[in-house]
Amino acid sequence: MPFRLPQFRLPRSKPGLRHAGDLTRGFTLLEVLAAAALLLLILAMTGAVVNSSSNVWRQANAKIETFQKAREVFEVMTGHLAKATLNTYWDYYDANFTAFSSANPAAVSNFDPKYYGRNSDLHFQCGRASKLLPQLPANLQETSTHAVFFVSPTGLAADPSHSGLSGLLSACGYFVAFGDDSAYKPGIVPTPPRHRWRLMEVTEPVEDLKVFSASGSSWFQNAVAQGRVRPVAENVIALIAWPRLPPQDDPDGTRISADYTYDSRTQAAWQGAPPRQPVQAHQLPPNLQVTLVALDEVSAGRLENGDTPPEEITAALAGLFEDVSKYEEDLNTLKTRLADKHIGFRIFSAILSLKESKWTES
Repeated sequence: MPFRLPQFRLPRSKPGLRHAGDLTRGFTLLEVLAAAALLLLILAMTGAVVNSSSNVWRQANAKIETFQKAREVFEVMTGHLAKATLNTYWDYYDANFTAFSSANPAAVSNFDPKYYGRNSDLHFQCGRASKLLPQLPANLQETSTHAVFFVSPTGLAADPSHSGLSGLLSACGYFVAFGDDSAYKPGIVPTPPRHRWRLMEVTEPVEDLKVFSASGSSWFQNAVAQGRVRPVAENVIALIAWPRLPPQDDPDGTRISADYTYDSRTQAAWQGAPPRQPVQAHQLPPNLQVTLVALDEVSAGRLENGDTPPEEITAALAGLFEDVSKYEEDLNTLKTRLADKHIGFRIFSAILSLKESKWTES
């Protein structure tokens, strides 16, 4: 018998299945729409993840930049403060406690020395900024917490020929104020003014140093009122300057000042028998504890309220840092108040030893 190959038949196709010959057929409209919807969903989810990651990165980067700038300024400020000087010397005083060096030239020949005490032609002062600065430039509206003013050998000079003299004395000072930045940016920059709390710096070159000829605090008050200030760090809401003895000698920090104020030109009367000078007169405090509180830019931008200081910051600082015995309590209160408002912040603090201080309580 002749050999025959077996015959095979393809099974009948079930509904919904395609034969090999049907592979060239296109997708149905329903299939295309389903694929497009799935693609859009994937793209939307990817975009959301990318956008969220980008926002997190921007916020983190803004915090890093803000706090890094604040730290750099804090180090520069404390470096200047550590070199503050009064160049204190000993002088004769008459029965009215007038120093021989301050006596009227016509009365020098009749000067009758009675006492021997400290004297200085320079000045160091710190305390509540609102009390020390009765007048601010037009672009600044109000101050916050403390201010400190002093003379330091920064070498700042207006004359280029003096630039190599690093020991030249210049006026320095720091305070926190709220205002706009219109006075500190070029006129060709079209951006609208930014209202922020800022750490302000007062500097006067050696040629303009008025501390020798000005009485009281006018040497720095006039400089501030005339606008001879510049912002050195944005989003700084508090500066605390605490003159004190070393912590091991004065744990409470109240022996020099109970309310953070210090004035080396104090007008307090001599006390005792024989009369003794006020302890702050013509000498630097041995230590100065400096604290700076800075916000991140994200929080500062969220709180911006035009030319009105943010109520959240005003409320957070209300009633704080007026009594040195409550420093830790006040600092914790400030932390809690800011955290409750979801405000990002960082605190920088250091106890400085003023190198030129020759402290004595006698």
